[in-house]
Amino acid sequence: MFRIVAMLFGLSVVFSGFAMADEENTESDSWKGNVDVTFAGWTEHLTSTGRNQDNYIVGFRYRQFEAFTLINSFDSRSYILAFHPQYEWKSWAKVGLRLGGISGYTQDENKIQAGGITPVVAPTLTLHYQHLGFETALFTDVLVFSLKVMI
Repeated sequence: MFRIVAMLFGLSVVFSGFAMADEENTESDSWKGNVDVTFAGWTEHLTSTGRNQDNYIVGFRYRQFEAFTLINSFDSRSYILAFHPQYEWKSWAKVGLRLGGISGYTQDENKIQAGGITPVVAPTLTLHYQHLGFETALFTDVLVFSLKVMI
């Protein structure tokens, strides 16, 4: 597990270097500040035990819209589509609210569903330095941690 995290961290440093290489052309670059690539994720369950906490999150954000895939707490593949407005709180921190839906849960695993989709309402806090970010979100009784490259 440590090797995977170290490798992902190394890749994020490389990709953040590519993202910083063209900062002189930011006035005309519509992607700058509008794109995140999430490449790692873990969870901490506050009230339950014995759940998967290494979630292998991979996702993409463009402006305020996001799409992710992950291995959920019950070791099933899940997909998330969400609207995620974020506001600059400090020069190094953003706060937001993720609103959307997640698939991949049975009715026994999650009782609140509509057509197999569980609603997502999760406040977020993203700490960032240049193009590397660390996000914490609270979804029901689960803290979700993820790493991202912010372009």
